[in-house]
Amino acid sequence: MRDASARLTRRAFLRGAAVLSFGLATAPRLLRAGAAATPFTPSALLSIETDDTVRIVMPHADLGSGIYTGLAQVLAEELDADWERVVTVHLDSLHDDLKHPQWGVIATGASTSVASQWQNLRETGASARAMLVAAAADAWGVSPASLVTRDSTITDPASGRQARYGELTAAAARRTPPAAVTLKDRSQFTLIGRSLPRLDRHTKSDGSAVFGIDVQLPELRHAAIAHAPAFGGKLASYDGDAARAMPDVEAVVAIPTGVAVVARSWWQAKRALETLDIRWEDGAFAHKSSADLWREYETLAASDGPSFEQRGTLDFDAASAVVEGEMRFPFLAHAPMEPLNATARVDGERCEIWAGTQFQGIDVANLAAATGIAAEHITIHTQWLGGSFGRRAAPHADFLVEAAQVAQTSGLPHPVKLLWQREDDVRGGLYRPMALHRWKIGLDGDGRPAHWRHRVVCASISKGTPFESAFYVDGFDRLSIEGLIHTHYAGSNVDFQLHTPTHPVSVCWLRGEADTHTAPVVEGIVNRLARRAGADPFAYRRALLGDEPGTARTRGVLDALEHAANWAEPPPDGIFRGMAVHTSFGSVCGFVVELARRDQTLAFHKVTAAFDCGVVINPDAVRAQVASSVAFALSMALGQEITIEQGRAVQGNFNDYPVATLAQVPDVDVHLVDTGLDHPTGVGEVPVSPFLPALAAAVEAATGREVDRWPLRLDGYTIANV
Repeated sequence: MRDASARLTRRAFLRGAAVLSFGLATAPRLLRAGAAATPFTPSALLSIETDDTVRIVMPHADLGSGIYTGLAQVLAEELDADWERVVTVHLDSLHDDLKHPQWGVIATGASTSVASQWQNLRETGASARAMLVAAAADAWGVSPASLVTRDSTITDPASGRQARYGELTAAAARRTPPAAVTLKDRSQFTLIGRSLPRLDRHTKSDGSAVFGIDVQLPELRHAAIAHAPAFGGKLASYDGDAARAMPDVEAVVAIPTGVAVVARSWWQAKRALETLDIRWEDGAFAHKSSADLWREYETLAASDGPSFEQRGTLDFDAASAVVEGEMRFPFLAHAPMEPLNATARVDGERCEIWAGTQFQGIDVANLAAATGIAAEHITIHTQWLGGSFGRRAAPHADFLVEAAQVAQTSGLPHPVKLLWQREDDVRGGLYRPMALHRWKIGLDGDGRPAHWRHRVVCASISKGTPFESAFYVDGFDRLSIEGLIHTHYAGSNVDFQLHTPTHPVSVCWLRGEADTHTAPVVEGIVNRLARRAGADPFAYRRALLGDEPGTARTRGVLDALEHAANWAEPPPDGIFRGMAVHTSFGSVCGFVVELARRDQTLAFHKVTAAFDCGVVINPDAVRAQVASSVAFALSMALGQEITIEQGRAVQGNFNDYPVATLAQVPDVDVHLVDTGLDHPTGVGEVPVSPFLPALAAAVEAATGREVDRWPLRLDGYTIANV
């Protein structure tokens, strides 16, 4: 990557990938002539070549967040590696060393990549460094403790002798890993905490990066698929004779989830698919609409349900005042830029998959169940991912399973690339659930919540998936209520309830997870209560937080945010502001949003963020994730929603499911807060949720109208970035 003379063309790489079946390196130097014949490979995560290349196999998928660079920084830090010789490689095995340390499977999600691998990567790097040092000490007849490492070089200060890591690979490989290692103190870091350029910047800018949609293999065939248009529908019958008669169409097959056409190009497959005469059994849900679902949700919200958080006794008659309200959130699709795709080769008792996926360990289990092929005979070659936001972490591996089933059912001796149209995805479910929150709060004499009843109506994400045992606890899906459980704002008398409706619209996690609806509700309630009490929202929150354990980081972010946004200074005339702070994925993030009201336009004046994500690996990467989270949240706010008519999703592509454009997204002044945590916490999903209520508070201040549903109903106002 840093060596232009060694750069591979896209075509050359693809030829190599087809023959050798290894993951894409983020630097062409990985494949240069003369690479090590006897590398030092102390772990499936790490290999050091005799030419000093430090190859790090990534245990997680990079969804665009830059974790390949951050993870490499962590390992290279303890290894004392020469950063200019570090390259990263996609995983293509299910080796135990690559498993998520907490989950026990190979998977990426929940903003855990860096946080979960922090200790593992550090120990891997430190152990490898110790083995290299021991090899040099043996060769020189000195104590390992007397040697110094820096930039992949070991130095004996007493004699001035030096050795590069690449010179010691064979000797280090013969050594036994140490039973324990000493990790660096933070004061010794030289890579962690630096804004190093992303390792994938060249391959993604020169076109050599291979995404799933780019995969080309010898004799590749292409497939297009039709799914039941109504949720809960299934295939009744089809006539594929006309399609089979079209040029270069090689198969028309039915699989459990639809009908697919396989042809020599995807366009031919798509055109042939349009000729199929398909009859679907729509099922009872075909008579349902979003209005019907909301009526069902309203009925549930009006009645008591099972309590997931309950303490004290509610007595609204004893309250000085009672505040009631509700907030609604629609289904949301992920809509990643790269359409869903997977390439499958099923050959007898073996299955190979090429795809951008987050859940390799889960995917293999799903593929084994769907194809009848033993898991040990299934290989997944991870590719770059063109966005995901949770969609490529499908609990049932839907698009991978379909590709394997089409390849297997077709009986063709060729690999088959299945490409979904964007409409297949946007109309296909796996949405962030629609949710209805309804609350009743009794206030004490100081205007603080003393009695709080809160009902959530939200379908379960984990029920019926491989994750049910982890998230469906005591009859409640934690993925419906995270961000609301154990809120520090609630008083001593609380009854939080969850209704879990069932319907055939499939739901899944989306960037920010349940916090994307619980944070706007909780922070929105607190902002309204502060206004009612005539209190400053920062001071009001501090009073609610008290001195409970776990609130110190929130206080630290509040202090930093208040100072950074110059909150104590009243805003200029025509500027309206709102704030919010929220804890999720182990991190705390807060925003102040300032809007300028000009006639019926609300223009972003300034957006300030304060973020405590523990130890910061790469500051620029964190700031980039805050900015991207604002863009993602703004898309939710400005018009994204999936509506249902006749059991079908109405929206299908970016024309009716809009994504915020660069021109609409404001600049964000990001302040990273250090409250003393000694490890990193979540980044990629965290800022989405608090931006929403901060924006809502600014809108409420500017318009005088309370936000009670998303996307925002602005009643004649528009939000712009001018």
